[in-house]
Amino acid sequence: MTKREIKRLTPADMPAYMDIYLNAYPAGKDLSKECYDKYYARNLQSMEEYDHVNFFGMFESGTLIATMKLIDFDINLFGEMRKAVGLMALGVHPLHKRKGAAREMVGFFEDYTVNTGAAVSLLLPFRMDFYRKLGYGCGTKLDEYHIDTQYLPEEKDIEGLRFMTKEDVDKMLACHTAFVCKNHGALCKFEEEIRDMKNDDDVRRLGYFEDDELKGYAVFTFVNTSDCNYTLNLMDVKEMVYQDEKTLKRLLAGLRMQSDLAQSVIIRTGEPDFYHLLKSAQDMSGNYIDFGFLQTNLSAVGTMYKISDVESFIKASQHRKFPPENISVAFAVNDELSGAEKRFSLKFSTEEKGRFSRWSYDPSESVWANADAHLSCKLSDFSSLLMGSAELGGLARLGVLKMDDLSQLRRLDYLFHAEQKPFTNTDY
Repeated sequence: MTKREIKRLTPADMPAYMDIYLNAYPAGKDLSKECYDKYYARNLQSMEEYDHVNFFGMFESGTLIATMKLIDFDINLFGEMRKAVGLMALGVHPLHKRKGAAREMVGFFEDYTVNTGAAVSLLLPFRMDFYRKLGYGCGTKLDEYHIDTQYLPEEKDIEGLRFMTKEDVDKMLACHTAFVCKNHGALCKFEEEIRDMKNDDDVRRLGYFEDDELKGYAVFTFVNTSDCNYTLNLMDVKEMVYQDEKTLKRLLAGLRMQSDLAQSVIIRTGEPDFYHLLKSAQDMSGNYIDFGFLQTNLSAVGTMYKISDVESFIKASQHRKFPPENISVAFAVNDELSGAEKRFSLKFSTEEKGRFSRWSYDPSESVWANADAHLSCKLSDFSSLLMGSAELGGLARLGVLKMDDLSQLRRLDYLFHAEQKPFTNTDY
């Protein structure tokens, strides 16, 4: 039997790493010396200098056949900062595919998450069906609006708005960290993101300040939309960070003021109710969907979550406050990767004179018989439920989650509802 080993890579492994990386991610890359040297230098810097970036590879009989980077993230988990691990740049050598290498690498990634004390594994899928089969649940959708610039809200008071430069990146990072601390699911920027921010000469940066403190910013580019008219453009907003609704409205007003330069604007958001803020949410497509529906945006799923160690996740989120309930909810959860079913209960107990409840984990064998409610589902969907990107009621109505007593549905749907869905647009 061929011997395989997954271990941390060193600078000596970089040539073999590059051979896999450039072939696994060919888009926008070629095999020229210029391209090779560019990505070699970037990855070597990450390996040698960045504490949050970890390179691992699978060796088969001493030959590197698969690679990945694991990112040690700081994540907002229901209002408090916790650890998470992200999977990045998973690649298999072109001549070693379909040997189960990618699946083994994902298993190592999940063990790494648990062993480092992180609460959740997360990734951006190259194929959603592949990761669903491994137990990863869908996160919150990103909505992309492409609308007339004048549909953005107006704001007469725009004092505090100003354009920034690369010299303001440190202020942007501080602002982003403050944003993360207020938003469930948000991730602090890691070193590779910061490097790209400091080297980006192609974007414009609009900031809103209060008493010299940056409260929010929008990063955008102008894109020409005509082959024969340079005055026809759109604004593509790459990132928008804001600490409160006042800041958001001023940033949007600042973008609206550019309507003479850009007739339309693209904005991406994880706020499901964003369209209520717009004068009109009808997008530039003019598309009409039966019966009587006007297209407003495109939707996409990015981040996927997996909670491999449920007990550790519950402990990491014991600060979360739930509606006041005293109830034991039993789960039978099937882990798609291992094929094993785990049974446990989540107990909700009221605190502070019944003002709210908190949850705890109970793995005892008697849990199923003694629980107040019994549910069963796959680990992928259970992970989405615990993170708050899926609603229990919706999963039950669709048959994704099974319940023995549907009379409990409304009660449990209200109990598990998250006030804010988790969202991050981090590129990793």
